Amino acid sequence: MKIADIRVREVSVPRLYDTYSADVQKLQSADERGRSRYQIIELFTEDGIVGLGEVSDIYDRMQPLSAADLRNLLQRELAGGDVAQWALLYQRVAAALPDTYHPELRGLTLFGVEIALLDLVGKRFDAPLYELLGGRCRDGVEVCWVGFLRGEIPMVEELAAFEAEIAAKVAQGMRAFKLKVGEDHPRDLARIELFRQIAGPDLYLRVDASGSWQELEAIDKIGQMARAGINACETPVVAISRQVANDNPEQINARADEAALSLARVRAAVPIDIIEHVADLGDAFSAALVRHRAVDVVNVIPSQGGGLMRGLRLIHTAQTAGMAALLGSTVEMGPGTAAFVHLGVAAQNVTVSSDLVAPGLLVDDVCAHPFAYQDGALRPFAGPGLGVALDEDKMAKWALSNG
Repeated sequence: MKIADIRVREVSVPRLYDTYSADVQKLQSADERGRSRYQIIELFTEDGIVGLGEVSDIYDRMQPLSAADLRNLLQRELAGGDVAQWALLYQRVAAALPDTYHPELRGLTLFGVEIALLDLVGKRFDAPLYELLGGRCRDGVEVCWVGFLRGEIPMVEELAAFEAEIAAKVAQGMRAFKLKVGEDHPRDLARIELFRQIAGPDLYLRVDASGSWQELEAIDKIGQMARAGINACETPVVAISRQVANDNPEQINARADEAALSLARVRAAVPIDIIEHVADLGDAFSAALVRHRAVDVVNVIPSQGGGLMRGLRLIHTAQTAGMAALLGSTVEMGPGTAAFVHLGVAAQNVTVSSDLVAPGLLVDDVCAHPFAYQDGALRPFAGPGLGVALDEDKMAKWALSNG
């Protein structure tokens, strides 16, 4: 089975409301808080089989290649390639991406290429993707609904909207939640307290500070939040700021032990679990977390780390060290969500609820059969490969003019 042609198209889909995380540097534009932008990759074989990939949630600051330029790059490296040698084809694309490529965009692009190739491999062997990843060990992936920060609205209005959001998700069967925090501590506490009033004492709640706090500040604020009712805190310290990890990961990689020790001190001082991202940072960072017993759980976003295979390796590393794992999200469209779900049902160590929010956050999808939550979980579709196909009417509806 050989690749005969490649197509890349660009779409942008609105979110239900303007969403953001604590963002000290104001890196997201107002428009980017309300929409998600994607490049959809299609690999066509000589016998008409299509492999789907997705470059997920692209921001302007990443300065992505146009759809046409990305298609030309992939055409040079993949056209004529044998799907049986998919790993070598993936490496060819990795080597061909410019050195100046934005670091997170590199991971997102390679993820899109890898899942398109794996989609073809699954179709070649008539097997769902989870079989290629080790076999299915659970029916579905439990989802942790993310309550983002909202646009510039008064606190009373924000809390009212937040209350309606959480109440609706609890009624729909969600049993785990995450709140973005770190920008306004009194507002954060108010949202946590309101969550407990709505959801009761038993539902799981973690917060994500996106690396907003200095170490002692983190210990103090996490202590207050724990008393208000949280179960875990993700990315508490500025030493591992998400903004730096996304745009300049080498700054963190170069001082991995220092960052891990900061996390370890916070973990030792608070009564709840500490969680940290690992996929968009180097392997040495994961090793430092293990070495210093710095966290209880690792957050793995395969699209940021370059694909499912590296994501699986990071999950196995955590499992070997006795740390649990969850799948984070960059707000993936249908092909990306499908890939995450296949990984989640195949990886034994994904035992903490995962942030796969796109099916409930985006107003639409480009796949013929969008994902829907079932009792707070997502399950893979039947069929070989990813198990999804594009809806051409939706592709046309959400197409960008430069796609």
